[in-house]
Amino acid sequence: MKIRVNFFSFFFSLFAFNFFAQSSKMDSLKARLSQNLHDTERVKTLVKLSVYVEKTNLDSAFLIVNQALTIVKKCRLDESNLNKFTASVYSKLGNNYYLKGDFPNALKYFNDQKKINEKILEKQPGRTDIAKSNAMCISNMGNIYYRQADYPKALDCHFRSLKCIEELNDKAAVSTCFMNIGIVYSMLEDYPKALQYYFKAEKIADALGRKKTLMLAKSNIGSNYHKMENYPKAIEYLSAALKLAEEVGDKQLTGSTLYNLGSIYGSWQEYPKALDHYFKSLKLAEEMGDQMSITFNLSNMGNVFVAQKKYKEAESYLLRALTLDSLLGAYERTMDDEENLSNLYQISGRPALALLHYKKYIIARDSINSSEAQKKLARTEINYEYEKKEVKAKAEQEKKDAIANEEKQTQKIILWCVVGGLLLVIVFAIVMVQRFRVTQQQKKVIEAQKKITDEQKHQIEEKHKEITDSINYAERIQRSFLATTEMLNENLKEYFVFFQPKDVVSGDFYWSAKLNNGQFVLATADSTGHGVPGAIMSLLNITSLEKAIEQYTEPALILNATRKTIIERLKKDGSAQGGKDGMDCSLISFDFKNRKLTYAAANNPVWIVRGHELLEFAPDKMPVGKHDKDGIAFTQHSIVLQKNDVVYALTDGMPDQFGGPKGKKFMYKRLKELLVSLAELPMAEQKQKLMTELNNWKGDLEQVDDVCVIGVRV
Repeated sequence: MKIRVNFFSFFFSLFAFNFFAQSSKMDSLKARLSQNLHDTERVKTLVKLSVYVEKTNLDSAFLIVNQALTIVKKCRLDESNLNKFTASVYSKLGNNYYLKGDFPNALKYFNDQKKINEKILEKQPGRTDIAKSNAMCISNMGNIYYRQADYPKALDCHFRSLKCIEELNDKAAVSTCFMNIGIVYSMLEDYPKALQYYFKAEKIADALGRKKTLMLAKSNIGSNYHKMENYPKAIEYLSAALKLAEEVGDKQLTGSTLYNLGSIYGSWQEYPKALDHYFKSLKLAEEMGDQMSITFNLSNMGNVFVAQKKYKEAESYLLRALTLDSLLGAYERTMDDEENLSNLYQISGRPALALLHYKKYIIARDSINSSEAQKKLARTEINYEYEKKEVKAKAEQEKKDAIANEEKQTQKIILWCVVGGLLLVIVFAIVMVQRFRVTQQQKKVIEAQKKITDEQKHQIEEKHKEITDSINYAERIQRSFLATTEMLNENLKEYFVFFQPKDVVSGDFYWSAKLNNGQFVLATADSTGHGVPGAIMSLLNITSLEKAIEQYTEPALILNATRKTIIERLKKDGSAQGGKDGMDCSLISFDFKNRKLTYAAANNPVWIVRGHELLEFAPDKMPVGKHDKDGIAFTQHSIVLQKNDVVYALTDGMPDQFGGPKGKKFMYKRLKELLVSLAELPMAEQKQKLMTELNNWKGDLEQVDDVCVIGVRV
């Protein structure tokens, strides 16, 4: 039986408002609304009232907050106050959607709030109230990513929020940040680190006398001990948490603590006690409309009934949990529901249903945990080198044909000479005259043919010179778009760029820029095609990147905007569906001050060699361009760097190069092993050894594609 342990994080109400629901206060606020208030005072009052109402009825809270939003949109306020009140209302809407379990809408409103806060801070950087609101917003987004099982994004948000709060010296808010970080580490099964942050939160809350925060800390500590199977400690902390929750009169916290106690009794196989706590928790959750708590209780109640061999009751509760989790988009919980139903049907003798739900469980599990299947998209290449060789071969063939014709004519002359010699005695005079005439005619033909051949040769040489000059000029133009040595030296301490195009110009390119947030961004890309077509495509890709960074600073958003620009420009190419060209690209943003790397990648991976280990960070399996997935946003990842880490970005040119003793591809595995062996060497020496290794590998074979490998030491 799989018992879920719930880690509830109520960062929203803790951070935004520092008071508890009391009926007298609610009555006072309702009475105030009946007065003739100014719009700003009415909005403030509605938002405060929603905080109390959401504890007992989320639907009513939604109505109250939407009333506030309607007033904000209609009232006439100066820009500063309008932005402030709009952000406050968006915050409450995001909080209510989160409590209701509607994560996409919650994330939307918190993003809207964050944009408004950043707009205010840009004009008024000294606003500590807005800075605190923005830190809250970022942590709220972290909680949503946690619920969606995107733990790296969740940790990134919570640590960013913690940094802002520590700068504001708000101890109460710091304790809440510690607690949210502990929750994510616990889900990642790093229980010692989770306890470390929980105990920090508990210590601060106890010192400040904040019962509600103290209750949450104790509840999460108890849940953590439960996962560590230390049941006595778990019950000790959760019982203390339940007492505090009842003291402050918070239904939501009381329900979550009852749930966690039920989970412990379930793990301890005290099933009646477990069901008693689950039923009490479910009742409170249904009263509040708390969908997440409802589905957690339904699932665990179903598992308890399985353990008691009450299969009919178990099926009813587990199916209700699956239906609700699917509607909420809670992917990890949906996976657990499918596994629980598969186990139920297996135990109760229904193998067909057991197999059906087990397959759905595998699909859900793989969508969360596995790296995407390795696929390589086919690309259509316009090969300039082939065209150039074809022109040269044609000219050589024409020259050979002219020589053959000349030899053929010479053979005819010899034949006529032999015949003439035999007839010399009879018709010497006639033959001599005839031979002279023939010779003169042949001379004219040969001279005319030679003149034509010389003219064709001259035309080919001139054409070849024009093409070569054009390509060399195009190479200078393309190079002016690449990242300059000055830009790279200014922003990177130790690095190398190994750039070896197949032709003079290249579809591969490397590009860099300073973003509006001060961070340094580096792109390593492989445009569709190589040679002249690839170079033209690379210029379009670079200009699209340059346009995107005027508006965005996040790598994923930059790639999304770049893709949109490329599709818009290429759909005018005259084809029925518009051009499907673009690029594979890794876009890395470096924050060296905080030793953090943020990246988004389209087909191209990002590797980090740390010590003697290579860490591989997979890309999104789609290009920056028109594609059947071009409606899906690129994924953004953040990585905490360590000193002496070496970050590598590359295109597929070197792994795809044929060579070696058997004429096979170099392959990614061999390149990874090579980079691990070279990582401790100076960067210039690494570049030289990569170049030597590639040239030795290909030997006398032709280079099949452009090659670009970039290394940066932290």
